[in-house]
Amino acid sequence: MQANRGRTHKSLNEIRYRCLDLFAGCGGLSLGLSWAGTAQRRIHTIAAIDSWDAACRTYNLNSGLSPKNTGVTTKSVSEALTRSGDVELVVGGPPCQGFSTSGRRALDDRRNYLVKNFLDAVKLAEPKAFIFENVSGFITFQGGLLLREVTERAQDLGFRVHSAIVLSSRFGVPQRRRRFIMIGVKEGRFQFPGCIDGDQTDNPFLDLDQRTDDSFSPVTFDEATNDLPRLLPGQQFDYYAHDPRSDYQSWARANSDTVLDHLAPRHSPRLVKLMSYIPQGASALDPDVSKRIPPSLRPTSGFPNSYARIRASQPSPTITRNFTTPSSANCIHPRQNRALSLREGARCQSFPDSFQFHGTHSEKRLQIGNAVPPLLGKALGDALLESLN
Repeated sequence: MQANRGRTHKSLNEIRYRCLDLFAGCGGLSLGLSWAGTAQRRIHTIAAIDSWDAACRTYNLNSGLSPKNTGVTTKSVSEALTRSGDVELVVGGPPCQGFSTSGRRALDDRRNYLVKNFLDAVKLAEPKAFIFENVSGFITFQGGLLLREVTERAQDLGFRVHSAIVLSSRFGVPQRRRRFIMIGVKEGRFQFPGCIDGDQTDNPFLDLDQRTDDSFSPVTFDEATNDLPRLLPGQQFDYYAHDPRSDYQSWARANSDTVLDHLAPRHSPRLVKLMSYIPQGASALDPDVSKRIPPSLRPTSGFPNSYARIRASQPSPTITRNFTTPSSANCIHPRQNRALSLREGARCQSFPDSFQFHGTHSEKRLQIGNAVPPLLGKALGDALLESLN
């Protein structure tokens, strides 16, 4: 094997680990990975694949790299590697329904084929490491069968596998987003950020969400967003209301003079009036809150997190693809009677203000809600570079 297989050296002291980004979306994970490391040791994404035109355009707009808009298949991965060369790292978050027919292996179920396609791509690319990202419920699909099969397949490919549930707010993301992360490395010893020696065992996963750490001080919703101007439903402004009021705001605004996509969704007068009765940290469906709402406004159904108002003094709840719809998500602004603006959702996902989203309002909302928070990507990249080193 060639010692420098797939690496681009700009000098004797600089190494770039080349990355293939699968199910790339708008590029949140690759953006974070590009921030990881040092000037001498970096991760550089050289090819990406997705199947959503709006997200591919956003990816290109911010990185200059044009993803293959063909979906992740053996053919598209092979073509990407032929065009771009070998890679040391494969990353991606394949959409997963988690189904399996009784008596059948989970990876053989057609509804889980994108997970299988990711593993086939890893086999084809032969990287030194991979990052697999998914919803936290991945560990319970088929009673853990899918997790076991993915782990066994990765081990058969020669990887040492480490898995965990991580809480994004532990890594500077102003959001309580829980994600399943699997890291595979062929050489070296990987350790999740925030772990201590002895944590990495043969257990299926580590639940880092449950960790207590006196040095852990999360970024709150206010610290992430309270420099943005107030909005009424349907309003949009492109200026900052205040100078930065936190380190996070200074970081988010570093390369931007205007606010992009600070647009509040439109709401009916009835919904706006309903939101006025909901205190921070509560929902219109809470019994104590509901009894104070006039019957003509009171919702009669909803999800457990429906019609809920965010606490300003805590990280935001998970930014889902419905973060502009109060009836479907915990997304009401702490002090304003509206759901979050697109830019507030992007701030909570740790996208800097210079990051531009392409597409319609709905397409931008979906890109933001589906993305991997870049600062989580940076933390994983830093830890992986330590292992590769």
